[in-house]
Amino acid sequence: MKGRDEDVAIYGDFADHAFSDVAKVLQRHTGTLFLQSALGGRSVELHLHRGEMRALFMDGFPVREAMRVQDVLRQLMNGATGTYEFEAMAPHELTAHFSLPLNQVLRSLVQDARIDESQLPHEATRFVTVQGAEELVGGLPVTLQSAWRHVSPLLTRGGNAAEVAQEAFISLEEARLMLFRLRAAGMVTPYRAAGVVPGGAAVAAGTQPHFQSQVAPAAAPEQVSPVRRFLNALRRLTGGA
Repeated sequence: MKGRDEDVAIYGDFADHAFSDVAKVLQRHTGTLFLQSALGGRSVELHLHRGEMRALFMDGFPVREAMRVQDVLRQLMNGATGTYEFEAMAPHELTAHFSLPLNQVLRSLVQDARIDESQLPHEATRFVTVQGAEELVGGLPVTLQSAWRHVSPLLTRGGNAAEVAQEAFISLEEARLMLFRLRAAGMVTPYRAAGVVPGGAAVAAGTQPHFQSQVAPAAAPEQVSPVRRFLNALRRLTGGA
């Protein structure tokens, strides 16, 4: 991914990328993540500054209550739909209602998330441990910490859900769910056809999964979609800006 932060927009479809993966990719960026029809037809907008979420809007209206913010993030983890677009902005252009470390919050929510079966990885998809994952174990829910101790030796070499199920003496469905949660927590990443990790080595610290997001010049005002223009105007009218 090249270009200055303020010169690029990142966009894609949640049919191809999980919300947690998008959040990881954006942890060094500053701007607005716009999710069109992400939750039952409702649009979501997140204001992000280098890993911190500063504001959250649904259909243009601000969401400020801590429990409601967590609930929206949990739903996005469960199965965000539709398309997303990230537009780089200067920090002073963002709305600031709070300051939450987004990826840390997602890790804390991962055990409670009720994941739709369609979001779970295929049983043949192989995963590998991310280097430095042990440093994150303390931030995992206790039950997921225990699961990690069982399967981390296997995943250091690389393994799929069928192998995890055998290693941890659980069902295939439980193994797929475990891998989803470990991936959302930033502990493992899937092999990609274009970027298989040789020799089963862990992925280098600080690197991202082989991510196929598009990168393009930031949209000019007249190129912004009608839906987004409407939501921006609504947000200003409701005092959310």
